[in-house]
Amino acid sequence: MTETWDAIVIGSGIGGLAAAGLLAGAAGKKVLVLEKHSEPGGLTHVFRRNGASWDVGLHYVGEMGKGSLARSFMDFLSGGRLRWNKMPENFERFVYPELTFAVPSDPLEYRKRLIELFPEEEEAIRRYFLDIRRVQRWGVLGFASKFMSRLLGFFLKLGMIPGKSMATKTTEAYLEERFRSPMLRALLASQWGDYGLPPSLSAFVVHAMIVGHYLHGAWFPEGGAGRIARSFERGIEARGGSVRVCQEVTAIVVERGRAVGVRALDRRGVEPLEVEYKAPVVISDAGARMTYERLLPTDGAIGEKSAKLRSFIAGLEGGTSAVTLYLSLKEPVSTIGIEGENFWINTDGDQDSLDIQGRGILEGRPSHIYVSFPSAKSGEKRFHTAEIISFIDDTAFAAWKGKPTGNRGSGYSALKEKIADGLVDLAETAIPGLKALVSYRELSTPLTVEHYTSHDRGRFYGLPALPRRYEKDLLGPIKGLYLSGSDAGSLGIVGSLMGGVAAASKALGPIGFFRIMAAVQGGKPGAFLATGSPEKKKAVLVAKRRLSPTIWELRWKLDEPVDFAPGQFARLRVADEEWRDYSIVSAADGEITLLVDTRTGGTGSRFAEEAVVGTESALELPLGSYRLHRNDRRRVFVATGTGLAPFLPMLKELRDKGEEGSAELLFGCATQADNPLSRFASILPPTTLVCQSRDVPASGAFGGRVTAALKELSFDPEKTDFYLCGSASMVADCRSLLEKEGAIYIHTEPY
Repeated sequence: MTETWDAIVIGSGIGGLAAAGLLAGAAGKKVLVLEKHSEPGGLTHVFRRNGASWDVGLHYVGEMGKGSLARSFMDFLSGGRLRWNKMPENFERFVYPELTFAVPSDPLEYRKRLIELFPEEEEAIRRYFLDIRRVQRWGVLGFASKFMSRLLGFFLKLGMIPGKSMATKTTEAYLEERFRSPMLRALLASQWGDYGLPPSLSAFVVHAMIVGHYLHGAWFPEGGAGRIARSFERGIEARGGSVRVCQEVTAIVVERGRAVGVRALDRRGVEPLEVEYKAPVVISDAGARMTYERLLPTDGAIGEKSAKLRSFIAGLEGGTSAVTLYLSLKEPVSTIGIEGENFWINTDGDQDSLDIQGRGILEGRPSHIYVSFPSAKSGEKRFHTAEIISFIDDTAFAAWKGKPTGNRGSGYSALKEKIADGLVDLAETAIPGLKALVSYRELSTPLTVEHYTSHDRGRFYGLPALPRRYEKDLLGPIKGLYLSGSDAGSLGIVGSLMGGVAAASKALGPIGFFRIMAAVQGGKPGAFLATGSPEKKKAVLVAKRRLSPTIWELRWKLDEPVDFAPGQFARLRVADEEWRDYSIVSAADGEITLLVDTRTGGTGSRFAEEAVVGTESALELPLGSYRLHRNDRRRVFVATGTGLAPFLPMLKELRDKGEEGSAELLFGCATQADNPLSRFASILPPTTLVCQSRDVPASGAFGGRVTAALKELSFDPEKTDFYLCGSASMVADCRSLLEKEGAIYIHTEPY
């Protein structure tokens, strides 16, 4: 199968979506965006557990005041649908044993506070703020010179000559030359986590660009970062374009020295399907390494043409990944005196102790962490969240690389628990009361980052911001192929966005940037919003019934039949820019049945409660890789609530094949009223155990939580598959219990 488009974008990070949106909105191009993950947005996407959501890559953004260049692009690309919340006036706190410093949203006040603390360094502090602005301008000129016309680029580069020596020295070298106080040097370098390299390695230009970016404070998307991709998507769809998920690009197709399309695996259906897409423009938001080392040929004429660039990229070794602890809280953080500001918490002033830091993290003793409060920043009132991040090299997790996500064994889980304990303990020293608020926690590692984003070794900042990185144009030596994202722009959200601007500008020719700016400055928000795309199936609610006090069964009619593999899910639009994932119970005759749990009271819950027969919405499906494994092992299904949904078609398949005897179901509920199993009696396995935790169990039921029943289960680890689905805390508890008992085959698919 081959499709033809005006342009193809690999990856739906903000750089890829920006490039696609600008080509669509400024030039009317029909653009296809291909995303490997099942959720669009790259590091701007969110994930949810029990109603709460966390932003995986966007933690705060500078320069989002009305009228700024970055805000103008955001408004144009989103059709004015993105709203931005200003963070507290003191939006960051740098915490050290010697002092805590509140960073204000005013450069003059920032300078004043530093001078009050270090009066003997007043002259150097004043010069520092001047240098930040000078070097920031140097970085902007260098970036702009790469996608302007050749003549204009030449003059921009001439203007960069005076600042090069300062911009390309290390941050450490600059600070040591200017400041005598080690404490002041540490304080000024506190934000190095925003660009992922400690002062001894990072170019001063990236430090200057990050500090300058936040001199007037910070903003956060109202409703969370997940709205970015969905709002950008509308402009792309309005011109006949599409954002397609579960599309793993395997190669960039090159003919006669020019990129003309891509080959990909479409993983949306029951089996992966090889597809080819053609276009005269290919933009890669997959990163420079992935693009030039894996997607393009490294031999022949193309390999020869890209050899110097590949050699340059190979020389940019370094960069870090991170562990991130996602916390669900019982109460808003305002109850412990937090307004939503960020914390950079340090046990000492040595910002370059990455080896020590890494060992400390693994032992539960981190020395540097970043703490953020997504719900407080987004304006979320129903669910309360926090994140704790600490930087570490991926080599610490090498023993588990290559093992399946969600099933890396008890050693990996035990290490994650120790890491999580250490992160919370250090956060508690600066934010008393945080630990008592935690109701649920989940840790990601560099392996998680690599799995979901394809960033090599989990290094989510892309190419490291070493001084030598700023010596070469990475926008591309192959005709028709352009690089987007942070590797083409700068690190961070706005840097990646501008990488998309650069790619779109190059693709539109010598005056491409001016063509884009004319559209951005003259465009009316909302002028090119779309109503949908072929990827989103129109759905009409044809039946609705309540299976329990908190579980609704919704049956949707589509315009066409859908084939799915038992275990896959559908994405349902539950509000403007809001989609939720629900496992498919059945699909027949163009109708799809979903189960929705309303216990959380979130947006999806409210939609399910209020929807009536005849309600119109949209579905993306089928998605996901949860599957029934075909083998001769015993199968134990463990579910609570709507976690039953993906198992129902699996159990039906086993019954249809006469294999129901190999399956057992443990279903947990609070009371008999919460038990919907009688509605599905015809497909339940002969061995089905209901676990009731809050009332006298019905005849034949188990009195207690499903985890208690699981403890009493005898099994042979070599001959038993466990399938888990339900609340995040239940899945975590069952996994921990099973791993301690030696279980080998544990299957889950968290969305």
